[in-house]
Amino acid sequence: MLRLKARDSLPSDPDHPMKRLVFLIQTPMGASVEPQESLDAVLAGSAFANCAVIFLGLGVTQLRRSERSDFRKDFNRGFRALSDFEVDDIFYCEAAARDHGLLDHELIVEARSLSPDAIRQQIIDAHAVMSF
Repeated sequence: MLRLKARDSLPSDPDHPMKRLVFLIQTPMGASVEPQESLDAVLAGSAFANCAVIFLGLGVTQLRRSERSDFRKDFNRGFRALSDFEVDDIFYCEAAARDHGLLDHELIVEARSLSPDAIRQQIIDAHAVMSF
């Protein structure tokens, strides 16, 4: 019987590669509880699969550093925890960032911009896609 400890991984098996989950974040901060739920879902999903997060539309505004502390969670800290959970594939839509005036130096985490075609390919390559 195979026993796993936290952070152990399953043996490599080319017939059963690790699943890839893509989380699409489209809701702005403060609009609802969805931003909190999406962060929780990404962190939980990272325990079971390779996860990517893509911020689209108004969701890109979540990536902007915030001095506000009146949200249910300190998202600044929450987003920085993504790397601790080995969620390193963090992307945002370059057109949405431009539309909402998001600049690279304002990003709360290291994220890469993607074109619509590259976003489409991330979605095609995923085993499952969840949208918030």
